[in-house]
Amino acid sequence: MAAEALSETTLIDSRTVRTAAALATRPARLLEAYRAGAGSRYVSPIKIFVVMTALFLAVMNFSDVVIFQYVRAVEPGQPLVATADADGTVHVSGATERDHWMQRRITPLIDPRITAAIAEAAERAQNPRDRIHLLYDIQADREQAVVGERLGSWLPNALWLLMPLFALLLAPLFGRRRLFMEHLVFAMWAHAMAFGLLMVLALVNRFGVDAPVWPLLAPYLSYLTLAARSYYRVPLASAAWKGLLHTVLYFCLVLLPAALAVAVSALDMEAFVTFIAA
Repeated sequence: MAAEALSETTLIDSRTVRTAAALATRPARLLEAYRAGAGSRYVSPIKIFVVMTALFLAVMNFSDVVIFQYVRAVEPGQPLVATADADGTVHVSGATERDHWMQRRITPLIDPRITAAIAEAAERAQNPRDRIHLLYDIQADREQAVVGERLGSWLPNALWLLMPLFALLLAPLFGRRRLFMEHLVFAMWAHAMAFGLLMVLALVNRFGVDAPVWPLLAPYLSYLTLAARSYYRVPLASAAWKGLLHTVLYFCLVLLPAALAVAVSALDMEAFVTFIAA
């Protein structure tokens, strides 16, 4: 009884370890067990998702890896000169800018010398429009930092809301007549697998490898294809193209709009309206 109580009140137990091993090595077996109602050897889909979410956050904290960072750095030995085009585009010669995904934390995100060069150019601007454009560029840098912070704090929680949409997109591809709960179980498994792959990347980048995110797409699609073939009992080729199409749809129709919503939430609307009006 004590062991059962401990199992229900802690995240990690023998079933969790067994489930994690199956998730990594034999994902189809895990999904088949859920489908057949013989999942007593494994933890429930919702618990494995909770465990993987908690482990992901712990690994991110340990590795000091950040989901998204917008970085502007000074090129060594190059003078900094900021200018504004008529269309509102601000150029800073002698500086580089880059988006970093799942990389170690970089401090500062924006080199203070770049901010100072833009502010100095704004003071020297000959017309109000260029001044507004230059000052808004500084504001946009602050907003990018907020976007990075919110993606890190909101994304794991937002996935609880996005998972049903993941499942909903599965229905037209893998069977409208199936119960929605079947698709939801698959969605929980897929997100847990994605967290697992991201944890591996975070640990790799913890030691300065600076590996990009995009190579994870190959193992993710491979796992997705093998699992869908077994879980939905479809041919391998069908599982492959449907899995790829689902990934594209999920990115374009769900993840991208969610990221845009985070970006909009970080906007200083008054400054943005002033910038547009100029």
